Amino acid sequence: MKLDKLTLDEMVQGIESENSVWTELLSHPEAEQLWSNAVKRREKLDAFCRFVVKWPSLVTNYKKVKSFAKKSFDAPSISIFSPSPDLFSATLSNAQVNDESSSLEVAVEWGTQQVIELGSELKIKFNTEALISIYYSYNSGDGWINSSDAWDFLPHEGAVLLTFVDADSKNNELELALRDAKSVTTIVLLPS
Repeated sequence: MKLDKLTLDEMVQGIESENSVWTELLSHPEAEQLWSNAVKRREKLDAFCRFVVKWPSLVTNYKKVKSFAKKSFDAPSISIFSPSPDLFSATLSNAQVNDESSSLEVAVEWGTQQVIELGSELKIKFNTEALISIYYSYNSGDGWINSSDAWDFLPHEGAVLLTFVDADSKNNELELALRDAKSVTTIVLLPS
């Protein structure tokens, strides 16, 4: 039996596999990396399924943007992050600060669609080489911001679809902006 992605995915899901497949995995020189990649693929699929089930109205926009996802050769680098909490202010207000749940740093990959699970309220900021337009969509509405703005992620508001658009034109209609864009990518901020 060949040790391919499908076989590894079945193994991660606990589907009964032949002993020879497990033996092949354990004897493979990159066994840890193969297994880690399979687990990550499953986690991404599980997160996407939760998104689809709980927020079907956003999935329509997600699918629409997917056909426009692209990356130009000179696409600016961009990442999203949450600034470190101000420990001094938290101490003064007797607030609890949990470093694990209050930090985030993710590289935005142009031409893809990413789902990121977040477990707490975070202020999301954008780090980029150039000013990028961002179309947001969530249960309370949609509209445009740019990479110099920030987004307050509040889990009780549900999933947020952020579509990053690298374009010269300043078209406010999403489909026209996507069509004319040099690069397009989407990130879903998903409450965990």
